[in-house]
Amino acid sequence: MLYYFHMAKKNATKSGLKPKLQKAKAKFFATYYSNPAKDLKIIAITGEKGRDIVAHYLQEIIKTRDQKVGLIIDPQSTSELYKQLYQIWRSGTDYVVIATQAHAIANHLFYGMPIFAAVLTDTPAEQSNSVMDAEMSAVDAKAILFNKEPVYSILNREDPNYEIFAKFPAKTATLTYGHNREADMQINRSKVYKMGTEANVSYHGESYDMATYITGEEAVNYMAAAALAASALGFNSDFIVDGISNYEPQAQ
Repeated sequence: MLYYFHMAKKNATKSGLKPKLQKAKAKFFATYYSNPAKDLKIIAITGEKGRDIVAHYLQEIIKTRDQKVGLIIDPQSTSELYKQLYQIWRSGTDYVVIATQAHAIANHLFYGMPIFAAVLTDTPAEQSNSVMDAEMSAVDAKAILFNKEPVYSILNREDPNYEIFAKFPAKTATLTYGHNREADMQINRSKVYKMGTEANVSYHGESYDMATYITGEEAVNYMAAAALAASALGFNSDFIVDGISNYEPQAQ
């Protein structure tokens, strides 16, 4: 069966058959690996930079509540993604955090897959005009993820492309982070050190401080993105603060 499937892939052209092939691959591997996504809460993270950092933050936050969590960084194909999801599912895990590039989303990596939270890490300084192929930009590719009706969409309120992503409805809510006063999770202040970064944020009337070993202003947005996604998952500020501070990049 796999032989004929790969022969179909080999014979496909770069025309209108390509999207159909990618979607067929997603259906095939979902069936082949017993559809592991159906029993998992999937947090999908994309962005030009910081997606892996936000993914690690969320992994550590979820672990603070003694819950199993899987982590997948930049899967390059549908087969690779489903193989890892199957292994994670077999371990009895409830949550899976997936950091992915725009071109993988453009290739329908998540086709037919339920997404609990879709998270965008882009900031104004990290925009890209890169093209996935002759017809699709990076923005268009990322929009595919938010058009899947995730339970929650997590966006940077200061992203120049915010309005594009915000127009896609989430099942429960579209939540935003940033310095903007209209953001759900507002960044109040921050301080960058040689070996780390601190930030104070407010969410639903609660203000709290976070700290990370990652240094730079971008880290403030990454912490806020992870904190807001974790809040949507039902984690309180104590778990969020502990989880973010637990991530040590040099240990990876």
